[in-house]
Amino acid sequence: MIDIETMDKEKNTKINIARLIAPVISSRDVMGTLRTEINVTDTQVVSLDFKDVDFISRSAAHELLSVKEDLVRKRDKKEIYFVNLNNPVRDMFRATAANRAAPKSKEPEFKAEEVDLTTLLKEVRI
Repeated sequence: MIDIETMDKEKNTKINIARLIAPVISSRDVMGTLRTEINVTDTQVVSLDFKDVDFISRSAAHELLSVKEDLVRKRDKKEIYFVNLNNPVRDMFRATAANRAAPKSKEPEFKAEEVDLTTLLKEVRI
């Protein structure tokens, strides 16, 4: 049984990620399952409960952030919240989100310049 709890008074659905997917989430491929579960809820607010999730890979975190953005932009405009994240999982989401906001620029290009050592030494002498 998948742990999906609907709280009527708050119009909120809580999905237990460790039970739905796994305590160790190492692939972006499993996010399709989560997207489906979120889409079938009849509430506008969905809390993704990361209690008992020990690890999420960068690719899975990236995909989940993309899923969240897609669902917010859709006509339904579901609100997605992440709750009960441990520090390593929280840090991975933060690192992934920061990288998406300001991707690392490509490495600076090294442009070596030929210099005549004799000429250089003459310029240095006082």
